[in-house]
Amino acid sequence: MKKIGLILGLVNTVAIAAVLGLFVYTKLIFKRPAITEEKERVRIAKVESVAPSQDPSKRVLMPLDPITVNLDSYQGADGKPKTHYASVSLSLELRSENDRKKVEEAKPAILDHVIQNLSKRKFQDLNQVQGRYVFKSQVIDDSNAYLKAPIVTEVYLFDLLLQ
Repeated sequence: MKKIGLILGLVNTVAIAAVLGLFVYTKLIFKRPAITEEKERVRIAKVESVAPSQDPSKRVLMPLDPITVNLDSYQGADGKPKTHYASVSLSLELRSENDRKKVEEAKPAILDHVIQNLSKRKFQDLNQVQGRYVFKSQVIDDSNAYLKAPIVTEVYLFDLLLQ
């Protein structure tokens, strides 16, 4: 009986040390790499090098319907939940006019992905340049994943209202 108690105590100590080590690493040591415009441009260039785009002058813009969505709420300093909304108008830049029909057919699904992505965002994220850039990158990635081809090359926000 004494050995079992000793073994359980040792296992418990190791488990607690592992949890504390994980906590120290994730909260104090590990620093999430910052998302920068330069890194995103390199990533996008790699995607375009896999599927080379056509002449940039042949790219076309396709506006999407304006979207108004509730943003992810958060606790304010006073302890009350804060709710914000965003109204967004955006356009997708396509590689060529030939891709317009394919994107037009997928437009409802693309809008759904945009709405889902936008509703997960916090007000503070979209109120900063870096957060908007991440949002645009994810819209490009989601759209191209749905279309199963790198058709969408850029997203332009031409009307963004946060409240």
